[in-house]
Amino acid sequence: LLQRQVASLARVVRIPRFFSPADIEQVGRVERAHHERLGRPREARPGWHTTYLSAGGLFRATVPELHRRLIELRHRVDVSRFDGGDAASASELLRSLNMRCIELHDGRAGGSLNDPRHFDNGSTVTVDVLLEDSFTGGAFGTTEAGGALHEHEFSVGDALVFPSYKYHSVGRITGGRRRTLVLEFWQGDENRCNHRCELIRPRAGEPYLCEDA
Repeated sequence: LLQRQVASLARVVRIPRFFSPADIEQVGRVERAHHERLGRPREARPGWHTTYLSAGGLFRATVPELHRRLIELRHRVDVSRFDGGDAASASELLRSLNMRCIELHDGRAGGSLNDPRHFDNGSTVTVDVLLEDSFTGGAFGTTEAGGALHEHEFSVGDALVFPSYKYHSVGRITGGRRRTLVLEFWQGDENRCNHRCELIRPRAGEPYLCEDA
């Protein structure tokens, strides 16, 4: 895991139009299936709902090709700050990572992740894919070395890939709807929980699952 001070030096990699409109529709299909099976999520905070599309292996089972493309994105992260810039060590680390969670974040007016010191604790690589941009406000930003907030270009279908310990935030949404697919990769097992799991089972240990896995 990168220290936060080091992660701030890594760049955010933008992959324009990674998702097509058809891909975005497939994500919506998984979301509807999740809601039918497990119900709609409660409001995580004002103006913000999170659906855990990886719950029960739903995303992988429903759209396997999209899942395959998404897990390959971890290799697009800026590795210049990993392991002192040792490319071979960084590549080995990235190969070892598993999907921690696949989340659909649905933000409405008033919603935000307005914390410039937010990071994804326990994960190694984070990916955001914008699914809908019929909103105002809600800019994606990262806190760079020296403390300056940098807002990133982010259009529908674009993927942003960055170290999980890099500070990142979403400004307050002032109108419309902001939908984003968020993936985290970590050194634990691939999760099937209907939440962002904190349990890491040693690879040689006995398997165990959360109650909602």
